[in-house]
Amino acid sequence: MGSSFYLSADPEQAGPWTFTGEQVQECVRRHWPDATVSTAFEGFLEIVADLDRGRPAEVSFNLQHGMFAFEDRGSLVGPLTVIYNVLHDLAPEVPVVWWIDYDVDPQPLDLAGGLEAFIGSFPG
Repeated sequence: MGSSFYLSADPEQAGPWTFTGEQVQECVRRHWPDATVSTAFEGFLEIVADLDRGRPAEVSFNLQHGMFAFEDRGSLVGPLTVIYNVLHDLAPEVPVVWWIDYDVDPQPLDLAGGLEAFIGSFPG
């Protein structure tokens, strides 16, 4: 069974993100018009964006805790690309941290340096 990765605003520096689930939906559909974004169900949005034909990126957004999550399956570039674009559009100045489900030790991610730096600052 694979692990899951989580990303949120850095609670020590910024507090939670202030954008809404509707803003996340609109942002994803603006970047990927054919993406599937569920309506809020049990406090989550489920996002499936086909960034590279045939290889969809699957990401969840927890509305209550303001946190993105995705599974450690194959390339991490797709989910990180979706998350980067949402954060770049909706919260570009907010520091971001990530952690893996078995080690809740938040590590910073570089949102300011562009998509490549954001993906490059994520191990894996």
